[in-house]
Amino acid sequence: MQNLETTIASLMKRDEQLAAKRAVAQDTLDKAISARQQELLAGDLDDQHALDKLQGAVDTAASTLAGIDDALAALAEQKAEAERQLAAERERGARAAAADKLHKQVAAIEAALPGYLEQSRVLADALSEIGHWHFESGQMASFVQNTMGQVEMAANFSFAELKAMPDAVREGRQAIPGEPAPMPVAVAEPEPPIMTVFMMRTAKYRDSDGRSRGAGQWQDVTMPMATAQLALDKGIAVPLTDRRRAELRGTRGGDFNFQAPDVIDLDTVEEPKNAPHIGPVLLAANFTPLPTAEPRTILIDVPRS
Repeated sequence: MQNLETTIASLMKRDEQLAAKRAVAQDTLDKAISARQQELLAGDLDDQHALDKLQGAVDTAASTLAGIDDALAALAEQKAEAERQLAAERERGARAAAADKLHKQVAAIEAALPGYLEQSRVLADALSEIGHWHFESGQMASFVQNTMGQVEMAANFSFAELKAMPDAVREGRQAIPGEPAPMPVAVAEPEPPIMTVFMMRTAKYRDSDGRSRGAGQWQDVTMPMATAQLALDKGIAVPLTDRRRAELRGTRGGDFNFQAPDVIDLDTVEEPKNAPHIGPVLLAANFTPLPTAEPRTILIDVPRS
C-alpha cells in the first residue's frame, strides 16, 4: 500500500510539471502562429525561406504541445489505475480486519453458549426443587427451561451462518458489518440567571420559557435576572435586604388577580390604562389606594318650615 501511495504522489508531481510545460508550449505556439500570420499579412510573400521558417516554428510548437498532451493523457490513466489499485488494497485490508473481528466475535459467542446453557440448567433445577410448593419459583423454572431450549435451537441454525460470514466478508461476497451508531451525548444547557426580589406592586411577567407568571405584592418572587433588575429600577420591587420586607412580607395574603387593571406588565413596563396613578411619594410610602364605588345620587326628604 505504501508503494502505491508513493507512486501516486510521484505521478501527481509529474502531472504538475507537465502542466507547467504545457502552459509554456501553448504560449510558444500562440506566438509562432501570430508571427506566421503577421508575415502572411504584411511580409514579403516571395521570401519563401522566411515563410518556411515561420511555418516550421508553428509545426514544432504544435508537435511539442501535442506530445505534452499525449503524456498528460497517459499520466492520467496511470494515476487512475494506481488509485484503483490503492482503493482495492485498502478495501482488502478493511475486509480482512472486519473478517478477523467477526471471527473472534463468533468464537466468543460459541464459547459462551455452553456455559450459559449449563448455568441455565442449574438454575432451572434449583427452582424446580421448590417449585412444587412455591408457585413463582415453578413459573421461573418453566420460563428458564423454555428460554434455554429456544436459545439452543436458534444457536444450531445461527452458528452455521455466523461461521461462514468471516470468509464471505474477506472475499467480498458480503458487505463489511457496520459499527453501532454512537449514542448521542446530551449537552446540558446552562440555566438562565435568576434573581429573587421583594415585590412592592403586583405585577406579571414571562419566564425564560415564555410562560406567563404572576408576582404578588409584598411577596418574594424569583424571576429572570433582566426582569428583576427592571422591576428594581422602576421601583416595582426592592432587594431582599430592604427593611420594609420584614414588616410587609405576606401581610396581603395570597389572593391575587393578575388580570386586574392595576397589575403592572413587566414585559412592557407600562402603567395599565384606566388604573389610578400612584406617584413616587405614595409608592415610597407603600400606600395602595382602595377601589371606590361609583358615585350615587339619592333623594332625601327635607322638612320645610
